[in-house]
Amino acid sequence: MHNIVTDNKINFTPKEAWQEGTNIRTAVKHNPAIVRGWILTEVGRLVKEVDANKTLSTDEELQFCCRSILEDHPTLKLEELRTCFNMIRQGKFGKLFERLKTAEILECLRKYEGEVRAEIMERIHREEKSEQFKPIERNANAQNLSELLKDVLDEPKKEHNFDRIGTRLKKRID
Repeated sequence: MHNIVTDNKINFTPKEAWQEGTNIRTAVKHNPAIVRGWILTEVGRLVKEVDANKTLSTDEELQFCCRSILEDHPTLKLEELRTCFNMIRQGKFGKLFERLKTAEILECLRKYEGEVRAEIMERIHREEKSEQFKPIERNANAQNLSELLKDVLDEPKKEHNFDRIGTRLKKRID
């Protein structure tokens, strides 16, 4: 597992952030002061680097934003937070129209979770599913449907009492 709080790696791909990341809720349980301070620093860097006229400017606004992130996005990983903030800096969530307050930051995090993270999770799920899928090998020597489907229609093991369409079909074919 990677520890972003104590390491200096700045950029993660969204997939790396998801797979190798540290869950915010878990990190806060183990070291709340350091994690909250890290999130505050990340939000502060984001606000400083994004050129917006209306932005978080007081300590209270920064703290409110950090609390809101922790409350609204507890399943995010620390690395995903940094990745999302980098994407905001790059303009990947659209124009901010000179405004970067808590609402805009939370909206970008929702977009990240709904678009970027969802795509990663779906891709991982498809990869896992394709590894589990084993196509039925075709018997090139089969003379009829019964021989072609022989492996599929074999009787179930004795400990199971299956009487489903496959076994009924096999009985009819035989």
